[in-house]
Amino acid sequence: MRRFWRIGLLVALLVCLVLPGGKQTAVLAQDEAPTITQQAQAIFEGMSVPERVGQVFLVTFEGDSAPRSSDIADLILNNHIGGVLLLAGNDNITGFDDPDNAPGQVAALADDLQRLTLLGYSTAVEPTEPELAATPINENEPTPTAVPSPTPVPRNTTVPLFIAISQEGDGPVYDQIFNGLTAVPNNMAVGATWQPDNAKVIGKIVGRELSALGVNMLLGPSLDVLEDPVMAGDSAVGARSFGGDPYWVGLMGEAYVAGLHQGSDGRLAVIAKHFPGNGSSDRPTDQEIPTIRKSLDQLLQTELVPFMAVTQQTDDERAGVIDGLLSTHIRYQGFQGNIRATTAPVSFDRQALATLMGLPAFAPWYQNGGLIVSDSLGVRSIERYYDDTEQEFPHRRVAKDAFLAGNDLLMLSDFALGDAPYSVQLENMQNTVLWFQELYVTDPTFRQRLDEAVLRILEAKLRLYGGDFSPENVLVESQNLGEELGQGDTAVFDMAQSAITLISPSPEELAERLARPPGPGDRILIFTDLREAQQCTTCPPQPYIGEDALAQHILTLYGPEASGQVQPEQITSFTFADLQAFVDAGPEPIVIPTATPQPTPEVTDTPELDAPVRVPTGTPEPTPTIPPAFLVQETFNAGVDWIVFAMLDDTDIQAVQDFLAQRPNLLRNRQVIAFAYNAPYYLDSTEISKLTAYYGVYSKIDAFIDASARALFLELPLSGRSPVDIEGISYSVARQTEPDPEQVIELYVIDDSGSAQSPSSEAPLETSVGDTLRLQTGIIRDRNGHPVPDGTMVQFIQRDRIQGTLNIIAEVPTTNGMAQLDYVLQASTGPGKFRITAVSGDAQTSEEVDILIEGAAQVAVITPTPAPTDTPTVTPTPTDTPMPTHTPAPTITATAVAPLEPPEEPILSIALSEFTMLFTVLCGLTVVGILGYTLGLRYQVNLTWQVGWILWGPAGALLIYIYYALGLPGTAVLASFGVWAGLITTILGGVAGLFTYTFAKPPNGS
Repeated sequence: MRRFWRIGLLVALLVCLVLPGGKQTAVLAQDEAPTITQQAQAIFEGMSVPERVGQVFLVTFEGDSAPRSSDIADLILNNHIGGVLLLAGNDNITGFDDPDNAPGQVAALADDLQRLTLLGYSTAVEPTEPELAATPINENEPTPTAVPSPTPVPRNTTVPLFIAISQEGDGPVYDQIFNGLTAVPNNMAVGATWQPDNAKVIGKIVGRELSALGVNMLLGPSLDVLEDPVMAGDSAVGARSFGGDPYWVGLMGEAYVAGLHQGSDGRLAVIAKHFPGNGSSDRPTDQEIPTIRKSLDQLLQTELVPFMAVTQQTDDERAGVIDGLLSTHIRYQGFQGNIRATTAPVSFDRQALATLMGLPAFAPWYQNGGLIVSDSLGVRSIERYYDDTEQEFPHRRVAKDAFLAGNDLLMLSDFALGDAPYSVQLENMQNTVLWFQELYVTDPTFRQRLDEAVLRILEAKLRLYGGDFSPENVLVESQNLGEELGQGDTAVFDMAQSAITLISPSPEELAERLARPPGPGDRILIFTDLREAQQCTTCPPQPYIGEDALAQHILTLYGPEASGQVQPEQITSFTFADLQAFVDAGPEPIVIPTATPQPTPEVTDTPELDAPVRVPTGTPEPTPTIPPAFLVQETFNAGVDWIVFAMLDDTDIQAVQDFLAQRPNLLRNRQVIAFAYNAPYYLDSTEISKLTAYYGVYSKIDAFIDASARALFLELPLSGRSPVDIEGISYSVARQTEPDPEQVIELYVIDDSGSAQSPSSEAPLETSVGDTLRLQTGIIRDRNGHPVPDGTMVQFIQRDRIQGTLNIIAEVPTTNGMAQLDYVLQASTGPGKFRITAVSGDAQTSEEVDILIEGAAQVAVITPTPAPTDTPTVTPTPTDTPMPTHTPAPTITATAVAPLEPPEEPILSIALSEFTMLFTVLCGLTVVGILGYTLGLRYQVNLTWQVGWILWGPAGALLIYIYYALGLPGTAVLASFGVWAGLITTILGGVAGLFTYTFAKPPNGS
């Protein structure tokens, strides 16, 4: 009975353990959500071969919609492509023939594309093949028509598309959407503010608006360092770069990326370009592969710095970390070896990309799922690389080579030879996808590479949507676009006013040249670089800057409806083409040709006459069109007070250059103003010298045109600074980012809590010998007034105020504009007086940290006294004794008195405390020597051993004293004895030496 009772109890116990345990395990399994990697692996395992292969392709297509019969629908449904690239040139962005409606049309297109891949089309019977053109169940039943299913059946392998776009700001030509969004400036305009917060604000605007349209991948920002604008003049980088300093480009890029992620709530994949750097190229990469003569070490110092800034995650913050890199078609001699015509660009060089991704700055990012996206694989430079005769385009080989080089996502844009129609591109894309499917099945190495890329792509997409690929989470609500778009105009307006830059002359000289802005009686002549772009092939042309855009902004701000400073009739506007025609016509007066009437006989019936009479009548030819050059001439003849040039890049700048060179007579006694609404380095020094004022505006959007009008009327502080070199005024960014020599570098003592202290000499900081002082500079400013770049070296210099010696005790790089030094108060330095200062570059003046060591230590921070300046002294000149009848006024002359030099501290001097220390050491040695001699006599040993006692004592004494003098561990306690430490150390050392020698001698002493 007892046995059965025990068995029953055991069974009950097991049941109690199993049931709660099973329930708890289930709860834990539910609480522990799978990681992104686990989710990606699960989706990957459920994908078919075509679905896996299609993920690595980012394709282009034509049209502004995606009906079931479209080519892009076929690529999505049958080839399972992983993403699309929206291009204005392919009429993907039309606004349905209304450019202002472009955002709404793009949102509708994005939703259509995502529905195709997420929902597909459903019939009563699910198709067994990937193609959705369903096969009939039997011959008697009609083929079901593919229609959108009212109750879509989601599949485990449905993965949303990457919907990518390039939207760099500044409108045409590097924006794809011209209208409807907040007009944001280009990167150079942001860089000219030198405020990373501005980059973050612009990023937030772009991220919020693009994500509202359903765009989930941005090909940007450009992180190219425009190190030498003159050499890179033809590279098409220009104003797309944040600037010419690697550190600042990285700082701006990181802030911009953070803004993109925050504005989009993490639903925008940011692909930085053009990796590994295109700022030093001398030609456009889409026309010919450039070669740059730089080694990997040089790349690490310049081109790669911004990319490293956006791939390094700090403090668990991913906002400023990019999702991918766009590999560009460029060669680097020194990094890739000797360059030949057969040398692959970096984007096609497996070893080069592997080396770059293996660098410590990129390896963690790449291992954590960083994407590599190829640049367009159909550009002319790639065609010429594979066939310099440009007769063939091996599209399958091009895609395979780019993929095996390390690109995870292949951009199939312009994917055919030359200007082939889209039908040829489509055929090439489909053929390439099918060939990749064959390679996946037959080539294990290729399969492994593709599996790796697909998992990276899946993880990136899962991060975008928080692991939820449901249509409800992916599709956008286009009806709510008004709440998300156009909300950043105020921020852009404020940024424009902080970016505009006075390039020439200096502010002081400008105040002399321009005593006042244009007034009521002044006539203003404006020449504008007029160019046009189209949002789509059927859309009306839009000017980059309207011919009268600047005039309209002037009238809005200062016209009759505003301050009334100018009237419409005072302003005349022409284009650069009109200016070029005027210059080409030469200095001679331009005359309008007149037409001579040609008499034509005409038969008329006259009532008074019996027969018709032929009456010659004059029929003049059509009135000739007045040439623009004549209108420009007449405007000058009517009187012009202000000439204003509204310039873009160097495409049409020849008109301005010719005018300045050939018509100097028209510049005389006139105010000549130039506004650079793009990069500011296209005029040379001679041309700039002929201008009254030259401004860098950098961007051509309305907010910046408004700012330029305000600058013309002298209403802006002009706080911007060019972020790139301007050879015409010898402006160097490298020099501008050096420490400002006029500043006084601040020095602080950092306490244990991390607070900065600046103790005065009246209330010094009390500390002890052996402690460590943490010294820190204040923010060291560059010549522009901004913190110097990270890595700027700061030297800490120690001066012994007693001995007069100077030592550089440390050279430390800055971080966030500051440098730190841990300074150990060694026992060997006391007693004494020391002064520590900091210098960096030409900034040679700093506050001074005075350290006094006399037993304990006292630390004070002293502000240096400015050096005395020459002061004129009024001295009456003695004169001859005047006659009684005449008293001349004394003659006063100013005699400059040489400044008093501060007395130099003695170079060679010994403090009394050091004499005392020396005396105590000698006393100690004497005591030890006598003690050794006494021991020798007492033991009655031979002379050799007696001498040994005399020598071993002082030797031990000196050894221990040197140990103390060097401030080695354990000596801090002796420093508290002051000068008596010399006597104590020598006696203790001497006793130790004698003790050691006594027990080492033979017993008989022989």
